[in-house]
Amino acid sequence: MPEVGQTFTLSLNAYGVTLIPHAPHEQGGTVNFIGSQSVRILAGGADFVRYQLLNFTMTAEHPAYGRITLKLPDIVDTPDSIIRLTPDGESLTDTLTVAPTMTLDKSGDQEGPFPYEAAEPIVLTATIPSYPPPAQDINPDGSPTGGALYRSSGPARFTAPGSGGPDAVIYIELQDFNVNQGVMLPSAE
Repeated sequence: MPEVGQTFTLSLNAYGVTLIPHAPHEQGGTVNFIGSQSVRILAGGADFVRYQLLNFTMTAEHPAYGRITLKLPDIVDTPDSIIRLTPDGESLTDTLTVAPTMTLDKSGDQEGPFPYEAAEPIVLTATIPSYPPPAQDINPDGSPTGGALYRSSGPARFTAPGSGGPDAVIYIELQDFNVNQGVMLPSAE
């Protein structure tokens, strides 16, 4: 279990995410998000710790939307994420909860930016032997190698700012938003 007060910077790679547009956007497809997050371990209980996201940024490129950016909003109201000892005491279950904003640089021939926010928090979970997850790198095709795969509990859905909730109008959906994450490798410089 990580110690309270520790901070970690992790690389993030969501490879092969299906982008499903809703009006007024028309172009779907598959995108690869790359990025990083910084976390601070907080106090929890006898078998868990919480962690706060200090930074979270991922970007992807799309022919119709240009750069797509996911990042923490200016005011973060997502509940803290949790690392919990598994019942057998042999592993850890890491539940990352994040409600990022999404910005599309453009939409077809219309210049942006087009800002959106998560309709509900995205919940990603992995069972890992220890925290932080092992280092990850990127294969030549952009897919991750190493690290640990965090599976999403459902699609990441984005709506107009200030209109989240179960009945919100959805403008962009990310299906299969599973994120591989691992300790950030030192730069090769």
